[in-house]
Amino acid sequence: MNPRIPIFRGGRAIVAWSLGLALLGGLLLVAGAFVDPTRLFYAYLAAYTYAVSTVVGALIFLMTCHAMGATWPVAVRRLVEAILGALPALAVLFVPLLFGLGSLYGEWLRPESIEDEHVRAIVLHKTPYLNLPFFLVRTGIYFVVWLVLAALLRHGSLRGDARPELALGGRLRAISVAGLPLVALALSFAAFDWLMSLQPTWVSTMFPVYVFAGGFVAAIALLTVIAFASDRAGLLPGLNTSHYYALGRLLLAFTIFWAYAAFFQFMLMWLADRPEEAEFYLHRAHGPWGAVSLALVLARFVIPFLVLLNYGIKRRPAWLAAVAAWILAAHYIDLHWLVVPDAPGERAPYHWLDLAALLAVVGPCVALAALRLRGKPLVPVNDPALPAAFRYESV
Repeated sequence: MNPRIPIFRGGRAIVAWSLGLALLGGLLLVAGAFVDPTRLFYAYLAAYTYAVSTVVGALIFLMTCHAMGATWPVAVRRLVEAILGALPALAVLFVPLLFGLGSLYGEWLRPESIEDEHVRAIVLHKTPYLNLPFFLVRTGIYFVVWLVLAALLRHGSLRGDARPELALGGRLRAISVAGLPLVALALSFAAFDWLMSLQPTWVSTMFPVYVFAGGFVAAIALLTVIAFASDRAGLLPGLNTSHYYALGRLLLAFTIFWAYAAFFQFMLMWLADRPEEAEFYLHRAHGPWGAVSLALVLARFVIPFLVLLNYGIKRRPAWLAAVAAWILAAHYIDLHWLVVPDAPGERAPYHWLDLAALLAVVGPCVALAALRLRGKPLVPVNDPALPAAFRYESV
Protein backbone atom coordinates (compact mmCIF):
# COMPACT_ATOMS: atom_id res chain seq x y z
CA MET A 1 0.00 0.00 0.00
CA ASN A 2 1.29 3.44 -0.92
CA PRO A 3 2.34 5.17 2.35
CA ARG A 4 0.83 8.44 1.11
CA ILE A 5 -2.62 6.89 0.89
CA PRO A 6 -4.61 7.85 4.03
CA ILE A 7 -5.46 4.79 6.14
CA PHE A 8 -7.96 4.91 8.98
CA ARG A 9 -6.22 3.68 12.12
CA GLY A 10 -8.15 5.43 14.90
CA GLY A 11 -10.99 2.95 15.20
CA ARG A 12 -9.99 1.50 18.57
CA ALA A 13 -10.53 4.68 20.58
CA ILE A 14 -13.76 5.50 18.76
CA VAL A 15 -15.08 1.98 19.34
CA ALA A 16 -14.22 2.10 23.04
CA TRP A 17 -15.87 5.47 23.61
CA SER A 18 -18.93 4.58 21.55
CA LEU A 19 -19.49 1.28 23.30
CA GLY A 20 -18.99 2.95 26.68
CA LEU A 21 -21.67 5.53 25.91
CA ALA A 22 -23.92 2.80 24.50
CA LEU A 23 -23.54 0.82 27.72
CA LEU A 24 -24.45 3.91 29.75
CA GLY A 25 -27.50 4.46 27.56
CA GLY A 26 -28.51 0.82 27.86
CA LEU A 27 -28.29 0.92 31.67
CA LEU A 28 -30.41 4.07 31.75
CA LEU A 29 -32.99 2.39 29.53
CA VAL A 30 -33.12 -0.58 31.89
CA ALA A 31 -33.80 1.85 34.74
CA GLY A 32 -36.39 3.60 32.58
CA ALA A 33 -38.25 0.32 32.13
CA PHE A 34 -39.21 0.57 35.80
CA VAL A 35 -39.96 4.30 35.68
CA ASP A 36 -42.03 4.70 32.51
CA PRO A 37 -41.89 1.72 30.10
CA THR A 38 -44.29 3.26 27.58
CA ARG A 39 -42.28 6.47 27.30
CA LEU A 40 -39.13 4.36 26.99
CA PHE A 41 -40.31 2.72 23.77
CA TYR A 42 -41.39 6.02 22.22
CA ALA A 43 -37.97 7.48 23.05
CA TYR A 44 -36.27 4.42 21.58
CA LEU A 45 -38.35 4.56 18.38
CA ALA A 46 -37.49 8.25 17.92
CA ALA A 47 -33.76 7.56 18.32
CA TYR A 48 -33.95 4.45 16.15
CA THR A 49 -35.75 6.08 13.22
CA TYR A 50 -33.36 9.03 13.51
CA ALA A 51 -30.42 6.69 12.95
CA VAL A 52 -32.10 4.59 10.25
CA SER A 53 -33.27 7.59 8.22
CA THR A 54 -29.78 9.09 8.30
CA VAL A 55 -27.97 5.89 7.31
CA VAL A 56 -30.48 5.02 4.57
CA GLY A 57 -30.19 8.63 3.40
CA ALA A 58 -26.45 8.01 3.00
CA LEU A 59 -27.21 4.85 1.00
CA ILE A 60 -29.46 6.85 -1.33
CA PHE A 61 -26.76 9.51 -1.72
CA LEU A 62 -24.13 6.90 -2.59
CA MET A 63 -26.38 5.16 -5.09
CA THR A 64 -27.34 8.46 -6.69
CA CYS A 65 -23.68 9.40 -7.13
CA HIS A 66 -22.93 6.02 -8.74
CA ALA A 67 -25.99 6.24 -10.99
CA MET A 68 -25.06 9.74 -12.16
CA GLY A 69 -21.37 8.96 -12.58
CA ALA A 70 -20.63 12.04 -10.46
CA THR A 71 -16.94 12.85 -10.10
CA TRP A 72 -16.42 15.08 -7.07
CA PRO A 73 -18.17 12.72 -4.57
CA VAL A 74 -15.48 10.11 -5.27
CA ALA A 75 -13.23 12.15 -2.94
CA VAL A 76 -15.58 11.46 0.02
CA ARG A 77 -17.14 8.20 -1.16
CA ARG A 78 -15.34 6.00 1.34
CA LEU A 79 -16.75 8.13 4.16
CA VAL A 80 -20.26 7.51 2.87
CA GLU A 81 -19.49 3.79 2.72
CA ALA A 82 -18.29 4.02 6.33
CA ILE A 83 -21.70 5.37 7.37
CA LEU A 84 -23.32 2.36 5.70
CA GLY A 85 -21.17 0.14 7.91
CA ALA A 86 -23.68 0.83 10.71
CA LEU A 87 -26.58 -0.92 8.94
CA PRO A 88 -26.01 -4.39 10.50
CA ALA A 89 -26.09 -2.79 13.96
CA LEU A 90 -29.39 -1.11 13.10
CA ALA A 91 -30.87 -4.43 12.01
CA VAL A 92 -30.01 -5.92 15.42
CA LEU A 93 -31.17 -2.81 17.28
CA PHE A 94 -34.67 -3.29 15.92
CA VAL A 95 -35.06 -6.27 18.27
CA PRO A 96 -35.79 -4.17 21.43
CA LEU A 97 -38.71 -2.59 19.59
CA LEU A 98 -40.35 -6.02 19.37
CA PHE A 99 -40.95 -5.86 23.12
CA GLY A 100 -42.70 -2.50 22.77
CA LEU A 101 -45.01 -3.18 19.83
CA GLY A 102 -48.01 -3.36 22.14
CA SER A 103 -47.18 0.03 23.65
CA LEU A 104 -46.43 1.70 20.32
CA TYR A 105 -49.00 0.15 17.99
CA GLY A 106 -51.70 -0.99 20.39
CA GLU A 107 -54.54 0.58 18.40
CA TRP A 108 -54.06 -1.57 15.31
CA LEU A 109 -52.76 -4.60 17.17
CA ARG A 110 -55.93 -4.62 19.32
CA PRO A 111 -58.57 -2.76 17.27
CA GLU A 112 -61.43 -4.39 19.18
CA SER A 113 -60.44 -2.36 22.25
CA ILE A 114 -61.07 1.01 20.51
CA GLU A 115 -64.15 2.63 22.03
CA ASP A 116 -65.00 5.05 19.22
CA GLU A 117 -67.00 3.09 16.61
CA HIS A 118 -65.90 5.28 13.69
CA VAL A 119 -62.22 4.99 14.58
CA ARG A 120 -62.57 1.25 15.19
CA ALA A 121 -64.16 0.80 11.77
CA ILE A 122 -61.29 2.69 10.08
CA VAL A 123 -58.64 0.62 11.85
CA LEU A 124 -60.42 -2.68 11.20
CA HIS A 125 -60.57 -1.78 7.51
CA LYS A 126 -56.76 -1.60 7.52
CA THR A 127 -56.12 -4.93 9.25
CA PRO A 128 -55.21 -6.79 6.01
CA TYR A 129 -52.16 -4.52 5.94
CA LEU A 130 -51.75 -3.54 9.60
CA ASN A 131 -51.32 -6.90 11.28
CA LEU A 132 -48.35 -8.21 13.23
CA PRO A 133 -47.14 -11.06 10.93
CA PHE A 134 -47.22 -8.87 7.81
CA PHE A 135 -45.60 -5.98 9.73
CA LEU A 136 -42.67 -8.20 10.73
CA VAL A 137 -42.29 -9.67 7.24
CA ARG A 138 -42.20 -6.19 5.70
CA THR A 139 -39.61 -5.04 8.23
CA GLY A 140 -37.43 -8.01 7.33
CA ILE A 141 -37.74 -7.15 3.64
CA TYR A 142 -36.68 -3.55 4.27
CA PHE A 143 -33.49 -4.64 5.99
CA VAL A 144 -32.71 -7.28 3.38
CA VAL A 145 -32.94 -4.61 0.66
CA TRP A 146 -30.80 -2.09 2.55
CA LEU A 147 -28.21 -4.58 3.81
CA VAL A 148 -27.74 -6.41 0.51
CA LEU A 149 -27.39 -3.26 -1.60
CA ALA A 150 -25.11 -1.55 0.92
CA ALA A 151 -22.93 -4.68 1.14
CA LEU A 152 -22.68 -4.99 -2.64
CA LEU A 153 -21.66 -1.35 -3.06
CA ARG A 154 -19.27 -1.31 -0.13
CA HIS A 155 -17.64 -4.65 -0.98
CA GLY A 156 -17.33 -3.72 -4.64
CA SER A 157 -15.63 -0.45 -3.77
CA LEU A 158 -13.19 -2.11 -1.35
CA ARG A 159 -12.33 -4.83 -3.87
CA GLY A 160 -11.29 -2.09 -6.26
CA ASP A 161 -8.57 -1.06 -3.78
CA ALA A 162 -6.83 -4.40 -4.25
CA ARG A 163 -7.66 -5.05 -7.90
CA PRO A 164 -7.55 -1.99 -10.18
CA GLU A 165 -9.50 -3.74 -12.93
CA LEU A 166 -12.52 -3.86 -10.56
CA ALA A 167 -12.40 -0.15 -9.75
CA LEU A 168 -13.96 1.12 -12.98
CA GLY A 169 -17.40 1.42 -11.38
CA GLY A 170 -19.61 -0.02 -14.11
CA ARG A 171 -20.94 -2.78 -11.86
CA LEU A 172 -21.54 -0.37 -8.99
CA ARG A 173 -23.44 1.93 -11.32
CA ALA A 174 -25.65 -0.91 -12.56
CA ILE A 175 -26.40 -2.00 -8.98
CA SER A 176 -27.30 1.57 -8.04
CA VAL A 177 -29.56 2.18 -11.02
CA ALA A 178 -31.44 -1.07 -10.41
CA GLY A 179 -31.51 -0.75 -6.63
CA LEU A 180 -32.58 2.86 -6.11
CA PRO A 181 -36.31 2.17 -6.64
CA LEU A 182 -36.12 -0.73 -4.15
CA VAL A 183 -34.45 1.45 -1.51
CA ALA A 184 -36.98 4.24 -2.07
CA LEU A 185 -39.92 1.85 -1.72
CA ALA A 186 -38.44 0.23 1.38
CA LEU A 187 -37.91 3.61 3.05
CA SER A 188 -41.41 4.77 2.07
CA PHE A 189 -43.15 1.72 3.53
CA ALA A 190 -40.91 1.77 6.61
CA ALA A 191 -42.11 5.35 7.20
CA PHE A 192 -45.71 4.15 6.89
CA ASP A 193 -45.17 1.16 9.17
CA TRP A 194 -42.92 2.50 11.90
CA LEU A 195 -44.09 6.12 12.11
CA MET A 196 -47.45 6.77 10.45
CA SER A 197 -49.12 3.72 12.01
CA LEU A 198 -48.50 5.14 15.48
CA GLN A 199 -51.76 6.97 14.71
CA PRO A 200 -53.45 4.47 12.36
CA THR A 201 -56.32 6.74 11.32
CA TRP A 202 -53.90 9.31 9.91
CA VAL A 203 -52.79 9.13 6.27
CA SER A 204 -50.55 11.30 4.10
CA THR A 205 -49.06 10.37 0.74
CA MET A 206 -46.50 13.16 1.27
CA PHE A 207 -45.20 11.56 4.47
CA PRO A 208 -42.53 9.26 2.91
CA VAL A 209 -41.20 12.24 0.93
CA TYR A 210 -40.98 14.20 4.17
CA VAL A 211 -39.08 11.38 5.90
CA PHE A 212 -36.78 10.88 2.90
CA ALA A 213 -35.99 14.60 2.66
CA GLY A 214 -35.09 14.78 6.35
CA GLY A 215 -32.94 11.65 6.26
CA PHE A 216 -31.15 12.69 3.09
CA VAL A 217 -30.17 16.13 4.35
CA ALA A 218 -29.11 14.57 7.68
CA ALA A 219 -26.88 12.13 5.76
CA ILE A 220 -25.21 15.03 3.91
CA ALA A 221 -24.78 16.82 7.23
CA LEU A 222 -23.18 13.75 8.82
CA LEU A 223 -20.90 13.35 5.80
CA THR A 224 -19.86 17.00 6.13
CA VAL A 225 -19.01 16.60 9.81
CA ILE A 226 -17.01 13.40 9.17
CA ALA A 227 -15.21 14.94 6.19
CA PHE A 228 -14.24 17.97 8.26
CA ALA A 229 -12.99 15.82 11.15
CA SER A 230 -10.99 13.60 8.75
CA ASP A 231 -9.58 16.64 6.98
CA ARG A 232 -8.49 18.24 10.25
CA ALA A 233 -6.84 14.98 11.30
CA GLY A 234 -4.83 15.00 8.08
CA LEU A 235 -6.57 11.92 6.70
CA LEU A 236 -8.05 13.60 3.63
CA PRO A 237 -5.43 16.10 2.46
CA GLY A 238 -6.94 16.21 -1.03
CA LEU A 239 -10.13 17.98 0.05
CA ASN A 240 -10.45 21.66 -0.87
CA THR A 241 -13.02 24.38 -0.29
CA SER A 242 -14.87 23.42 -3.46
CA HIS A 243 -15.75 20.04 -1.96
CA TYR A 244 -17.20 21.75 1.10
CA TYR A 245 -19.01 24.20 -1.14
CA ALA A 246 -20.59 21.27 -3.02
CA LEU A 247 -21.71 19.72 0.27
CA GLY A 248 -23.04 23.10 1.39
CA ARG A 249 -25.08 23.44 -1.79
CA LEU A 250 -26.66 20.05 -1.17
CA LEU A 251 -27.43 20.98 2.43
CA LEU A 252 -29.15 24.15 1.28
CA ALA A 253 -31.08 22.46 -1.55
CA PHE A 254 -32.44 19.63 0.56
CA THR A 255 -33.19 21.88 3.52
CA ILE A 256 -35.49 23.72 1.11
CA PHE A 257 -36.88 20.42 -0.18
CA TRP A 258 -37.66 19.25 3.37
CA ALA A 259 -39.46 22.53 4.05
CA TYR A 260 -41.41 22.14 0.80
CA ALA A 261 -42.60 18.65 1.79
CA ALA A 262 -43.44 19.76 5.33
CA PHE A 263 -45.37 22.86 4.26
CA PHE A 264 -47.43 21.23 1.53
CA GLN A 265 -48.33 18.28 3.72
CA PHE A 266 -49.58 20.71 6.36
CA MET A 267 -51.32 23.01 3.86
CA LEU A 268 -53.23 20.22 2.11
CA MET A 269 -54.45 18.79 5.40
CA TRP A 270 -55.42 22.24 6.64
CA LEU A 271 -57.48 22.82 3.50
CA ALA A 272 -59.11 19.38 3.59
CA ASP A 273 -60.03 19.81 7.28
CA ARG A 274 -60.70 16.11 7.85
CA PRO A 275 -60.74 15.19 11.56
CA GLU A 276 -58.59 12.05 11.24
CA GLU A 277 -55.91 14.07 9.39
CA ALA A 278 -56.10 17.25 11.44
CA GLU A 279 -55.62 15.26 14.65
CA PHE A 280 -51.96 14.70 13.81
CA TYR A 281 -51.29 18.45 13.87
CA LEU A 282 -53.65 19.15 16.77
CA HIS A 283 -51.49 16.91 18.96
CA ARG A 284 -48.51 19.05 18.04
CA ALA A 285 -50.08 22.52 18.05
CA HIS A 286 -51.09 23.01 21.68
CA GLY A 287 -49.31 23.24 25.00
CA PRO A 288 -45.56 22.56 25.14
CA TRP A 289 -45.70 20.75 21.78
CA GLY A 290 -46.74 24.01 20.13
CA ALA A 291 -43.45 25.55 21.25
CA VAL A 292 -41.56 22.49 19.97
CA SER A 293 -43.31 22.81 16.58
CA LEU A 294 -42.24 26.45 16.32
CA ALA A 295 -38.69 25.57 17.39
CA LEU A 296 -38.63 22.82 14.74
CA VAL A 297 -39.52 25.27 11.97
CA LEU A 298 -36.78 27.64 13.11
CA ALA A 299 -34.11 25.00 13.76
CA ARG A 300 -34.84 22.73 10.80
CA PHE A 301 -35.47 25.34 8.13
CA VAL A 302 -35.26 29.06 8.91
CA ILE A 303 -31.85 29.18 10.61
CA PRO A 304 -29.92 26.75 8.33
CA PHE A 305 -31.60 28.24 5.25
CA LEU A 306 -30.54 31.80 6.11
CA VAL A 307 -27.03 30.72 7.12
CA LEU A 308 -26.45 28.51 4.08
CA LEU A 309 -27.50 31.28 1.71
CA ASN A 310 -24.17 32.88 2.56
CA TYR A 311 -21.59 31.99 -0.10
CA GLY A 312 -18.62 32.42 2.23
CA ILE A 313 -19.91 30.07 4.93
CA LYS A 314 -20.23 27.23 2.44
CA ARG A 315 -16.52 27.68 1.65
CA ARG A 316 -15.40 27.75 5.28
CA PRO A 317 -15.06 24.13 6.46
CA ALA A 318 -15.33 24.85 10.19
CA TRP A 319 -18.43 27.01 9.77
CA LEU A 320 -20.06 24.56 7.41
CA ALA A 321 -19.35 21.65 9.78
CA ALA A 322 -20.99 23.63 12.60
CA VAL A 323 -24.10 24.20 10.47
CA ALA A 324 -24.11 20.50 9.56
CA ALA A 325 -23.96 19.52 13.24
CA TRP A 326 -26.89 21.89 13.88
CA ILE A 327 -28.88 20.16 11.11
CA LEU A 328 -28.14 16.74 12.61
CA ALA A 329 -29.50 17.92 15.97
CA ALA A 330 -32.55 19.45 14.27
CA HIS A 331 -33.20 16.17 12.45
CA TYR A 332 -33.47 14.42 15.80
CA ILE A 333 -35.95 17.06 16.98
CA ASP A 334 -37.91 16.35 13.80
CA LEU A 335 -38.08 12.55 14.31
CA HIS A 336 -38.82 13.04 18.01
CA TRP A 337 -41.67 15.39 16.97
CA LEU A 338 -43.06 12.71 14.66
CA VAL A 339 -43.03 9.99 17.34
CA VAL A 340 -43.38 11.16 20.92
CA PRO A 341 -46.56 13.30 20.76
CA ASP A 342 -48.48 10.09 20.00
CA ALA A 343 -47.52 8.62 23.37
CA PRO A 344 -50.60 8.22 25.59
CA GLY A 345 -51.12 10.60 28.49
CA GLU A 346 -49.88 14.11 29.17
CA ARG A 347 -46.12 14.14 29.22
CA ALA A 348 -43.38 16.75 28.92
CA PRO A 349 -41.92 16.85 25.40
CA TYR A 350 -38.44 15.77 26.49
CA HIS A 351 -37.28 13.23 29.03
CA TRP A 352 -33.94 11.83 30.15
CA LEU A 353 -34.96 8.61 28.41
CA ASP A 354 -34.56 10.42 25.08
CA LEU A 355 -30.85 10.91 25.73
CA ALA A 356 -30.51 7.34 26.99
CA ALA A 357 -32.12 5.98 23.82
CA LEU A 358 -29.87 8.11 21.61
CA LEU A 359 -26.77 6.76 23.35
CA ALA A 360 -28.05 3.19 23.18
CA VAL A 361 -28.77 3.41 19.45
CA VAL A 362 -26.09 5.73 18.08
CA GLY A 363 -23.25 4.28 20.17
CA PRO A 364 -23.25 0.77 18.63
CA CYS A 365 -23.73 2.26 15.16
CA VAL A 366 -20.64 4.46 15.47
CA ALA A 367 -18.63 1.62 17.02
CA LEU A 368 -19.45 -0.85 14.25
CA ALA A 369 -18.90 1.70 11.48
CA ALA A 370 -15.48 2.62 12.89
CA LEU A 371 -14.53 -1.02 13.43
CA ARG A 372 -15.42 -1.95 9.83
CA LEU A 373 -13.45 1.00 8.47
CA ARG A 374 -10.32 0.41 10.55
CA GLY A 375 -7.21 -0.35 8.48
CA LYS A 376 -8.84 0.59 5.19
CA PRO A 377 -7.98 3.48 2.84
CA LEU A 378 -10.15 6.56 3.25
CA VAL A 379 -10.35 6.98 -0.52
CA PRO A 380 -11.06 4.49 -3.35
CA VAL A 381 -7.41 4.39 -4.35
CA ASN A 382 -7.77 2.84 -7.81
CA ASP A 383 -10.87 4.66 -8.96
CA PRO A 384 -9.91 6.39 -12.24
CA ALA A 385 -12.07 9.39 -11.28
CA LEU A 386 -10.16 10.04 -8.02
CA PRO A 387 -7.54 12.46 -9.45
CA ALA A 388 -10.27 14.51 -11.13
CA ALA A 389 -12.30 14.41 -7.90
CA PHE A 390 -9.42 15.97 -5.95
CA ARG A 391 -8.90 18.56 -8.69
CA TYR A 392 -12.57 19.59 -8.47
CA GLU A 393 -13.10 23.34 -8.52
CA SER A 394 -16.37 25.23 -8.20
CA VAL A 395 -16.92 28.99 -8.20
